[in-house]
Amino acid sequence: MTTDNKYKVPALDKAIAIIETLAVHDTPLGVSELCKMVEIPKTSVFFILNTLEQHQYIFKSAEGKYSLGSKFITIGLSALNRLDIRDRALSVMEELMNETGFTVHLAVPDQYEAMYLAKVENQAFVKFSTYIGQRQPLHASGVGKAIAAFLPAEQVEEAIRVKGLPEKTERTITNRQDFLTQLEIIRQQGYSVEDEEGESGIRCIGAPVFDHLGVLKAAVSITALRTELPIHDIPRVGEQVKNAANRISERLGYPLPTK
Repeated sequence: MTTDNKYKVPALDKAIAIIETLAVHDTPLGVSELCKMVEIPKTSVFFILNTLEQHQYIFKSAEGKYSLGSKFITIGLSALNRLDIRDRALSVMEELMNETGFTVHLAVPDQYEAMYLAKVENQAFVKFSTYIGQRQPLHASGVGKAIAAFLPAEQVEEAIRVKGLPEKTERTITNRQDFLTQLEIIRQQGYSVEDEEGESGIRCIGAPVFDHLGVLKAAVSITALRTELPIHDIPRVGEQVKNAANRISERLGYPLPTK
């Protein structure tokens, strides 16, 4: 969709730039820091921050630094609650976590990446620092591979063109043909395996979720330490993940083949 610049609101563009800058920083930022990052005059930044703070979109600390406010949590949860797939997937994800003992994620395709929409964590001592809204590369994550394998070929090629195949670890697939070959294997077996390709010591298994029209909607995956998911267990766990993905698909109206 093309955008006609004559209908744009410059002040709103500036506010969005400030919000997005605060969103990607773990620590609060001062006015001067924000001015440099967004390249907006200090007076404009101050007025925008003051307005956002009044509406609870921005929180100002005692030190005069700014971070995102609680209003974004309210809005974000409201948006998540309207996403039917998340509601229908959560109970299946909990069952998969209980069956396997591993942390379970649900991700949707977004801007040539996989974005986490839900997470069900196990009670293990080691916790994974993943979070809702986090993005994962298509070529180096369990959910990403499961999504890429069932996207139209032209979308996969566009994703490779836009995002590339950057190396995350020494095991990351960085060759286009190798990646396409692996996607074919995933289509045949119905689940993906990410073996320390996104992060050393971590293995993931993912499977696709389809809607009532048979269109790829999401992917579900388990995440485990390499030591807790040995190679010989991957086929068994892969089938468990695939079955969970099929059950979510069925809840979305996808007609599963009868055995």
